[in-house]
Order: sequence, then C-alpha cells, then structure tokens
Amino acid sequence: MHHFSVIGNPIAHSKSPILFNSIFNQLKIDAHYKSDLLINNDDVREYIASHNTKTIKGINITMPFKEYCFSLVDDKDKIAETTKSINCIHFKNNKTIGYNNDYYGFIKLIESNQIKITDTNNIIIGSGGSARTIIFALIEKKAKSIHILSRNLKTATNIIEEFKSYAKNINLQIWNPSNTLQNCNLINCSPIGLSIQINNTILSQLTAKRYESIIDINYNIQKDYFNFNSNQKVDGKSMFIYQALKSLDIWFESNISNKLDYKYLEQLLC
Repeated sequence: MHHFSVIGNPIAHSKSPILFNSIFNQLKIDAHYKSDLLINNDDVREYIASHNTKTIKGINITMPFKEYCFSLVDDKDKIAETTKSINCIHFKNNKTIGYNNDYYGFIKLIESNQIKITDTNNIIIGSGGSARTIIFALIEKKAKSIHILSRNLKTATNIIEEFKSYAKNINLQIWNPSNTLQNCNLINCSPIGLSIQINNTILSQLTAKRYESIIDINYNIQKDYFNFNSNQKVDGKSMFIYQALKSLDIWFESNISNKLDYKYLEQLLC
C-alpha cells in the first residue's frame, strides 16, 4: 500500500484526505492518505526525516510550513526555487523533492474563471508561502501593480526585496490605506475565513468601495469576511483541486489525473 499525508497547523479543516482517498478508490489504487497535525518547525523536520520511500510516497504541506519545508528537501522544481515555498514533497530514490503546485493551481483558477490579471491592480492579503506564490504568478501574468497587506511588515518587505528583480515593470509595494485604488483585484492568501474569530485590523485597511474580482484561496471557509461589492467572487476550491491533481501526477510519475472527472471531485468539497 502507498502512504500519503498532509501536514499543517491547523489541519482539521483540510479536505485533502477526503479528496485523495476518494481518488484512490475511484482509480482502484491501493493507497491511503491522512492528515497530521504538527505543532512547530521541529516537529516538521523530525516528521520528514523519519520517513523514506519505504514508509511514505508523498506529503502535502499547508500553512504555516510551506516556506520552512523549502529548506528541508534535497531538490526543488523551478517555481519552488523562485518562490522559496513548497506544498508537495515526493520521496524518490532516497531523496526528497519539493514542488510548488499552488502556482499551477492558482493559474488554473484564474484561467477557468476568466479572471483578468494583465495590466490590473491587485491587493494581496498575507505574506506567507501562499502569498509568495500568488505574487509571483501575478508578476508572470504581467499585473500592473501588486500591493501587499500583511500584519507582518518584515516578511512583506522581504518579498518585495526578493521579487523586485522579476517585477521590473510592475509596481510592487506595501499596501497604503490612503491609496485610492478602485476596481482592483483583492486576493486573500491569509487564514482569514478559516476561523469565525479574527482581528479586524487588516480588513479595516481596505478602502475600495468596489473590487473587480475577489479571490479567497481558502476553500473550506467558515465565515465570509470579504463581503464587498465586486464583479466576480471565487473561492479556492478549483485551486485546491488542481494542485492536488498535480501532486497526484508527480507522485505516480504519470498523467494519472487525466482519468478523473473534475466535476465529481468538486462535488466532494461541497
């Protein structure tokens, strides 16, 4: 039997076990997928070090460990190298290989929902591993401006310093509440919405009266805190599914995901 898992903190909200175990059942694959709550970086390091190709085939990583896990793997794909964030590990030939499948998932999300990014203004909430990935995707899609709104000014500033060489013709900066941006995209890359109790300090800094698109990359939302006027609003279900399918193909080293019905997988998350 093949073994897989997802690690994070919190992890109870994750529907990865439901999704992957349903996939394994549908494809008649002898495999099992579970979730493991890890408290801190030391737990993560020990968890990954304790596994090998005989005990586990692959791991998914969710917040807040995507950046830390980047430093633990032997090799990384190109997107992971650039963003310094991974959400998938493949145990292969006694090595750990890290992948950033969130990038692929986000690109599929904006394409499937026909969300315009080129020449647009964008506000990003958060400055963790997911935010780094989405910001790089916006740069690749030639956004006009990217404004980072985060409680952690240091990590937000680090992103700007690291990505400025890629964003030569893009206005990449810390969000200023006095900014009068209108009809921009608002993208939540933070845990806001995963809990019904939050600090409203971040939301109070959003001044636009209307947004072009609101994207919440979370998919298991407990409460909608982004009830603003917008032309379009999407959650992270499609991003979650597509990054999972990418992980599946990586772990089994084939295009096995082509055998699956996306609509069926989407219904599993309802």
